[in-house]
Amino acid sequence: MNLLASALASVVLMFAIWQQYDPRVMIVFVVCLAISEVFVKIRWRLSVVCRQCGFDPVLYLKQPEAAAQKVKEQLETRKQDPKYLLAKPLNLPAIPAEKAKALQDKGKGRLVSRSI
Repeated sequence: MNLLASALASVVLMFAIWQQYDPRVMIVFVVCLAISEVFVKIRWRLSVVCRQCGFDPVLYLKQPEAAAQKVKEQLETRKQDPKYLLAKPLNLPAIPAEKAKALQDKGKGRLVSRSI
C-alpha cells in the first residue's frame, strides 16, 4: 500500500512540477517511499508501548533501567488519577520474594510493586 501511495504521489508531483514525463520522477519516488517508511516506523514504535502500564519493549532492550523508571512513573500517575479509582486493576505478574531478591542481587532490571 505504501508503495502504491508513493508511486501515485511521485506521479502527481512529476506532472505538477514538469507537466510531462520526466525520469527524475524516480528520485521523487524514492524520497516519497523513504518518507512513508519513516511514518510506518513511527506508527509502529508508538503502537508497541503498553497503554496500561507504559512498558516499552524497545526501550527495555536498550536501557532496562529507563524502561523500569518509565513504568513506575506511569503506575504512579495511574495511582494518583481519579479516573482509575473504580477501574479494573492491572494484572501484573507476581514474583516470589526469593526470586525478587535473587534478581535484585544480580542487577537484572528493576522490580515494580503490584500496589497500584
